[in-house]
Amino acid sequence: MVLDTGNGSEGARILASNWVYDAIDMVGVDSLARLAQGRDATPLGGCPEPWVPGKNCRQNNGIGSGPESELARFGHNEIYALQLGACGRFVLFSGSRPGRIRQVLVSAAQFRCAYLLCEREDDGSAKCSDSPLSERERECLFWVAEGKTTDDVAQIVGVSPNTANRYISLAIRKLSAANRAKAVATAIRRGIL
Repeated sequence: MVLDTGNGSEGARILASNWVYDAIDMVGVDSLARLAQGRDATPLGGCPEPWVPGKNCRQNNGIGSGPESELARFGHNEIYALQLGACGRFVLFSGSRPGRIRQVLVSAAQFRCAYLLCEREDDGSAKCSDSPLSERERECLFWVAEGKTTDDVAQIVGVSPNTANRYISLAIRKLSAANRAKAVATAIRRGIL
């Protein structure tokens, strides 16, 4: 499930889901948003830990015993709440029993979801029409601006670390910057990012 928790004036809304509608309806979108935004939600690039109804009730992030039992009743017995950047969007992965989801793949899935959501919503309005950067260079520099390492950028974009580093180096050179931080600052100032 991909969830947009809103920006204060709007309520939470579900962007995509394969969960049973009855489970969402009984638990409530606001309760799911509290779970997603809870202190145990994994930031992008963090080490994901599952939330298991009944096991870590003290960390239930606003889900009380009623909604918690509804989640378990509908087969959501292991849940990963993962942030998709700083945009207030989250993805919830669930499994029918604890240990069902291969934890080593959760981080990669989180990066892929963040990347796909970014790609889907990139209508080109953030790009400067006279940008000296190619789309890949701008994309890699965007993820550097988000604090990602070269290896993270490579995984998100789907290229090798050497290729990601080359795109970043080209962006730095094209923006006449001395390093990554200055390239990011220049790109933001010029409206490229």
